[in-house]
Amino acid sequence: MKIVDTNERLHKRISALSSKVLVFPILTSLEKHPHLSRVSCIIISDGDTDLFVNYNNIDASCVTDPIDFSLFEEVCVVGLKEFLHHYDFLPNMFDLEMELFHQARDFEVDEKPIYTIFRRRKAPKANDLIPIWKHYEQFQEWKSIWSDLTPSKFSQLYPTGLQWMESSGLHTDNGMEYTQYNMLTTTSRPSNTFGGVNYAALPKDGDIRKRFISRFEGGKLYQLDFDGYHIRLIGKLIGVDIPLDIKAHKWLADQYGADLKDAKAITFRQLYGGVQDEYKHIPFFSKTAQYIETLWGEFTRNGEVHTPLLKRKLTFDKDLNKNKVFNYILQSVETERNILILEKLSKMISSRKSLPILYTYDSILFDVHPEDGNELILEIKKVMESDGFPTDVEIGDNYKDMVKVEL
Repeated sequence: MKIVDTNERLHKRISALSSKVLVFPILTSLEKHPHLSRVSCIIISDGDTDLFVNYNNIDASCVTDPIDFSLFEEVCVVGLKEFLHHYDFLPNMFDLEMELFHQARDFEVDEKPIYTIFRRRKAPKANDLIPIWKHYEQFQEWKSIWSDLTPSKFSQLYPTGLQWMESSGLHTDNGMEYTQYNMLTTTSRPSNTFGGVNYAALPKDGDIRKRFISRFEGGKLYQLDFDGYHIRLIGKLIGVDIPLDIKAHKWLADQYGADLKDAKAITFRQLYGGVQDEYKHIPFFSKTAQYIETLWGEFTRNGEVHTPLLKRKLTFDKDLNKNKVFNYILQSVETERNILILEKLSKMISSRKSLPILYTYDSILFDVHPEDGNELILEIKKVMESDGFPTDVEIGDNYKDMVKVEL
């Protein structure tokens, strides 16, 4: 390892690296949200030469110039989402863990004990104090699994879309709060807990949501919710057209001859516990049952299946059964479609003042500037509703007191 501690050495060493590199960014804080921390150091390697580029660690002198990552053909980053809070995304960047996850390869690296010790001590600038060689030991663990990777769009879309959401923050009556999405879940449906708050499941009862307000004078919060999202996603998978002018749950309730409340319970039981024979006369459920059997047959024959949109590999696990495989696929399709929507929205509203501030699986919350208003929401609605997924719109001065509106 070569320590880079002057700007002159930085430019010389970086330009001498080959075209494909692994990047291990280390932020100063182990506790703060990445948006509120800073870069302590960056370890970068082309496989032969390892460089420790120091910005704030006390063990060496510091550089001030950023690294020009446009020089490389491929930049594989450990923790791209967190890194993008400090560097702009480039088309040559992808996330190491997400690519391994996409290919169903092992992506887990154990944290070295020294990080656990400093985290327990709540040292405010822990990574500036941890010795350089300890950081390098951690990097070696990541380097050992960086090989034979073919970059995919999957490993770019997830970190860029969710970092865009995180960086906006949630404005409250007491300052800003930041969410943090964990992408590496079994179904790739991200969890979102930070600072002891589960932002993916903020309770509607009580006043917890009331603190979230617009950051703009005269601004409003708008939430767009997909109608019967899982039902409509399944409809696409099995080739059943669900009318756009009727609620998906009501459409099924009419076929049961049940009231809406009872019908929802029946629907959830069929979708998440397996289709019962008494409901297989309904085409939606008979085709769902056929799709589940087809998935399971492919899974048991090949030991793997791939998600329909972004082709993530799911491999055999002894604890899986046919309904669990179906639910994994369903949640993956939900998330992958939403990630593709975030990509479109990030390009569409990049020049606007309004911001996306919270993603919760079947809805997206926006902080809307008064200059944008309903016009922008109608543009967003069009993107989200593409291919037959109608949405409802709610508006409010805070996240608790939201009222459904027709636009």
